[in-house]
Amino acid sequence: MSGRTDLRAARPRRCMRPSRLLLVAAVTATPALAQQDTAARADGRVAGAPPVRQISTASAISTEPLGGANSVRELPDGRVLVNDAQRRRLLLMDTTLAVVDVVLDSLSEVANSYGMRPGTLIAARGDSTLFVDPASYTMLVIDPAAKLVRVRAIPRMQDAYILANANWGHPGIDARGRLVYRRPAQPARPTVAPPPGVPWFPQEPDSAFIVAMDIEARKLDTLGVLRIPKSSSRITRTPTGGWNFSSVTNPLPLTDDWAVTSEGVVAFVRGRDYRIEYRTADGRWRSGPKLPYDWQRLFDDDKQRIVDSVQAIQRRTAERNYAIEMIRWVNRYGKKEYPKGFAAPAGFTLPNGHPRDWILPPGMTWPERYIFACREGEVAEMTASNTPSCIPTPIVVPGGNVPNPPTLREDGVLSATDLPDYKPPFATGGVVRADLDGHLWIRTIQPKPVPGGPIYDVVDAQGAMVDRLQLPQGYTLVGFGRDRVVFLQMRDAKGVHLARVRLR
Repeated sequence: MSGRTDLRAARPRRCMRPSRLLLVAAVTATPALAQQDTAARADGRVAGAPPVRQISTASAISTEPLGGANSVRELPDGRVLVNDAQRRRLLLMDTTLAVVDVVLDSLSEVANSYGMRPGTLIAARGDSTLFVDPASYTMLVIDPAAKLVRVRAIPRMQDAYILANANWGHPGIDARGRLVYRRPAQPARPTVAPPPGVPWFPQEPDSAFIVAMDIEARKLDTLGVLRIPKSSSRITRTPTGGWNFSSVTNPLPLTDDWAVTSEGVVAFVRGRDYRIEYRTADGRWRSGPKLPYDWQRLFDDDKQRIVDSVQAIQRRTAERNYAIEMIRWVNRYGKKEYPKGFAAPAGFTLPNGHPRDWILPPGMTWPERYIFACREGEVAEMTASNTPSCIPTPIVVPGGNVPNPPTLREDGVLSATDLPDYKPPFATGGVVRADLDGHLWIRTIQPKPVPGGPIYDVVDAQGAMVDRLQLPQGYTLVGFGRDRVVFLQMRDAKGVHLARVRLR
């Protein structure tokens, strides 16, 4: 029973030493466990789908805190490349997840500098790895021994930011050795040109392309089309002749997603009917069955309630931001008077860190135990209640032109008539991941609240659902290893820790 770590005992809201989290039972897929999961999670049951199993054990947890990992790559000998994107370090960990080397460092004056922006890891052919550095438009080739062996340019400079953006999916290498990633569609030019002097502002397309790039020949092929959430924007003319842009929120985005399987097949996960279409290396298409999901119908009244709820949240947020900006504007530019009739919204509390000599709006006072900005020469110290005595603030250089006063700006919401008739099965932002055993992991939206962390539908190479796995609360999926190994990360008071889990 030793050598396992109970993830449930390591929840991030409690500060615990990872080295002490050592004894638990392994996750198994026995019928007895399946029956227990079904009974414990009856509200998460889906007709025709496997019962939800909880991931609750780990064989190793890293002891050195990370800033935040966005990708990992397991090497043939079991060691792991960990991309600590927040601290801009590429680390090499051994099988116990102890750091044994810094492959790329955050320091700029070293030969193995990470770069100025977060990069990402891409599993290449032959157990080699590509590290994409979007700041320098390069891809570093790392061999199976975690050594840097080559630097090559990103084939298309304009796509550098896409390759490192996980919200657009996770790039991979297909069976022909091509780099597969998502590219935006370009809006079509207007059929009728606008009048002279009137600029053209295109609306965002509702589709995107999955493309394959031959890195050697730099030839780009389009593999398929993705449906992306419908979006819109509002454009208004200012009294001074300029233009104001505001976004329109889509509260129920219906979208597709994608991934490259470990066999190099490109999978398109369709959100409208929740099934997977596969495109093989020879260009052929095949479709899997519709996956089980508890579809929730939305009637016109339901859609309008959703729109009204989002608008109310947006209104409260806009009023709060407007109040903060107005207080700062009045006090930073010569103690100007507040506009006539200005008042902070009900329940408004000014964030900590403002100078104690600032003038507040009429009827507003400093909250009890407010933490002010540090005076000149004052040093912040921790008090007995474990809070700072003051908050350091950046130096503000006086002078310059006084900006116009802030305005109340509220984003719009998509019309209720534009919302889908059913709640989408998954959200946007790279929710589909491919493991190293030929499966796809799809992070789903639960129609009814289910206690615990996110639930993933696990789909095999034929497009059939074979498992449903739930992460512990506060854990996120970072990547995969061979033979059903999953890498998760959690945060405690000391930072982020990586955990290795072997599923059975």
